[in-house]
Amino acid sequence: MPRASTSTSFELPGTISGLWSLCALSPFRTRAAYEEAAALCGKFAVRRLNAVQREYFRELTELVEAYDAEKGETTKALLRLKKIASV
Repeated sequence: MPRASTSTSFELPGTISGLWSLCALSPFRTRAAYEEAAALCGKFAVRRLNAVQREYFRELTELVEAYDAEKGETTKALLRLKKIASV
């Protein structure tokens, strides 16, 4: 009997249009959009990225940081994202 998979495989798009379909690179207007982008950052952190993905990730991280700064989010979150982005 085959084993059921307990994890969901997530494939990062390799093109800018595919990446934008996940999350547009524009300032976040809602907390939900911010949280979605922050979660997406985590998915980038554990993968080998091509040049397009790295640039998108860098831009996405900057948007998350800008939201954090504007809304007064904790410095700890900023530091964690910078560490992820530098990998």
